[in-house]
Amino acid sequence: MTSPPSFSRILFVGPLWQGSTSLSRLDGLRSLGLEIDHLDTTDWLPSGPRLVRSIVQRAFLHPSVYRMNMRLRNLLCQTRYDVVWIEKGEWLYPWTLSGPRRRGYAVIHYNTDDLLGRYDHFWLHRMGIKNCDLYLTTNRYNVVEIRNRYGIQTARAGMGFDHTFCRPVDVSDQKTLDVVFIGHWEPHTEEYIMALRNAGIDVQVWGHNWWKASNNWLHKVKPLPFVDYAATISRAKMALCSLSRWNRNESTGRSFEIPAIGTMLLAEYTAEHEFIYGGDGQGAVLFSNPGDLVGKARYYLDKPVARQEIATAGHKLSKVPGHSWADHMRREWPIVERKLTQPGSLLACNENAPFWPGFRDGAMPPEMRKNKQED
Repeated sequence: MTSPPSFSRILFVGPLWQGSTSLSRLDGLRSLGLEIDHLDTTDWLPSGPRLVRSIVQRAFLHPSVYRMNMRLRNLLCQTRYDVVWIEKGEWLYPWTLSGPRRRGYAVIHYNTDDLLGRYDHFWLHRMGIKNCDLYLTTNRYNVVEIRNRYGIQTARAGMGFDHTFCRPVDVSDQKTLDVVFIGHWEPHTEEYIMALRNAGIDVQVWGHNWWKASNNWLHKVKPLPFVDYAATISRAKMALCSLSRWNRNESTGRSFEIPAIGTMLLAEYTAEHEFIYGGDGQGAVLFSNPGDLVGKARYYLDKPVARQEIATAGHKLSKVPGHSWADHMRREWPIVERKLTQPGSLLACNENAPFWPGFRDGAMPPEMRKNKQED
């Protein structure tokens, strides 16, 4: 009997700036003892005016895009790899990976964004997606959509946090900020922020694209330097987690980062959040609309003991089941190996851990399935 092929030599291709979740996953894979080379793709998008970058993100007509494709192609011609692991890869020309596939390289795509989302620009990436042996996505909808539309193997991956950065920071018990939100602008998120502000609740905001907000005072919002991320959340009495409608998110990185840092998570209600944190008021506070958000924010701002109990429970629930990127890579790499050696193989129920049965195949959380059946 021949032994299954080894996938120990990997080329990891992704944006590797400090704070990137791609870097966290690379570190997680390396901790498994795999031999990994990397290509930092941060520079596929050129520096310069916002308008130029916006056009390149949509049209991919720029020397920087061509150069990045050629860098990858040259690497693959020079060195023999077992696996090419590509993060996001919206800049990839379809022909860049066709050659490696013919030479027997296994190609994996990993994406934390919605491949078919209305506001993401993945048209070029989709043109070459059939060159992929396995597509890992954190988006529940994409698991089935990609499989059905492109006929390739898919599996859902878990969202998580970087255990080396997202941990409690000693702020000498000084919770000087009432509510913080760190994230990009979307219309419904602006509605949440304004509801808090109009109710007299102090909310501090950092993130990208807030120049698009309809309220002028939000135009001054700037991104928060990564080195300040954990300390800023630690200083907050609670941190808001608004989910992207554009990305069809039901949980996101902040769903895990905020509790890991040790601050109370104030998050939109979803069945995923309910499953992960045991329901409203257990490991997180969950709200359903702006009015509900204001009511719960005001209530817990006046209840420091209850607030700390929830934060402590949430911190434990982020750590004990293992929601760090390193934990996810440890669980997901064996799934990758099996999918590559035994295409079409079914996963065992325990391989959905730390989530619900059917998670890897895009199943809804149990409570969502129950409500759908009742409807």
